[in-house]
Amino acid sequence: MTARPRTAALGLVLLAVLAAGCSGTTSEKNSAPPPAADPSAAAADRARAYMRAVVADDWTTACNLMSAAERTPCHGRHPTPEPADPSGPAIGPVLLDRAPTRVPATSEHPAGWGVITTHTVTWPGKPARASYTALRMTEAGGTWWVEQREDVADSDLLYSGDPAASALGRVAG
Repeated sequence: MTARPRTAALGLVLLAVLAAGCSGTTSEKNSAPPPAADPSAAAADRARAYMRAVVADDWTTACNLMSAAERTPCHGRHPTPEPADPSGPAIGPVLLDRAPTRVPATSEHPAGWGVITTHTVTWPGKPARASYTALRMTEAGGTWWVEQREDVADSDLLYSGDPAASALGRVAG
């Protein structure tokens, strides 16, 4: 076989392989489901929105970001908007402290994602202090809701392999 027929045969094989890989209509290719969004990222976004509302004393928004079981009690504790306290501390932005982790169910709360947020609190004449909050995020109806909120202790941060699970796993006493 000469070089010319061999090149032509190779070209036909390559063309057949390419055609096989490109078969199907555009509508068939576009009907594949899109990749699923990262649930931990969606839970973290809702957790930050909740904590931004809490530090701004916007309890209407904060309570509305809570799970159905927690929403009514929250509105009961915060029935009217609080006026801003001009002599209060300066509050820094709400940040995600670390990647969300899966947290197991407890006797009081379902399993979900544990999200730790942090923000700084600076009282006049005092140094800034970091505040850490653990939030248990659960999914219902395709939306993430705050199920539980706990302050994160120094011991959670220093001695626990999972500070969110440690803070959210404490039994109310």
